[in-house]
Amino acid sequence: MSDKELSYLSPEGYTIFTSRFFRNRGTCCKSACLHCPFGYTLKKSGLQFEEVKESEFSQVDEIISESGQEATDWKSFWPEHIRFLKIKNQTCGVMLKNHIVVKKVFLKKHFQDQDLSKEIIESYFFI
Repeated sequence: MSDKELSYLSPEGYTIFTSRFFRNRGTCCKSACLHCPFGYTLKKSGLQFEEVKESEFSQVDEIISESGQEATDWKSFWPEHIRFLKIKNQTCGVMLKNHIVVKKVFLKKHFQDQDLSKEIIESYFFI
């Protein structure tokens, strides 16, 4: 994501402001914005986790590619150890886990500036 990218269009045609837009504004409006970089939306709505079906593996590949991180052999994980990450029912990334920790997180580009660390994701998943 470019530092200058302040918004993008959703598939439905809505203008979505990025976390860069909100950081530039400097304060949280407490409206639970999808890309809130101040943690308000995360505290209010939490994270949702959805199991990945085999028919969705191409979507996992797309998210990993978009994340810009080094590709991993995610297919070596058992399907029940792969989850889509969602904020406000919008897929923001993929996590790979085992039974006690999150092993790897891949975030879509518009969600990479929201402080969604492995530790924060673990705190929502393993509660």
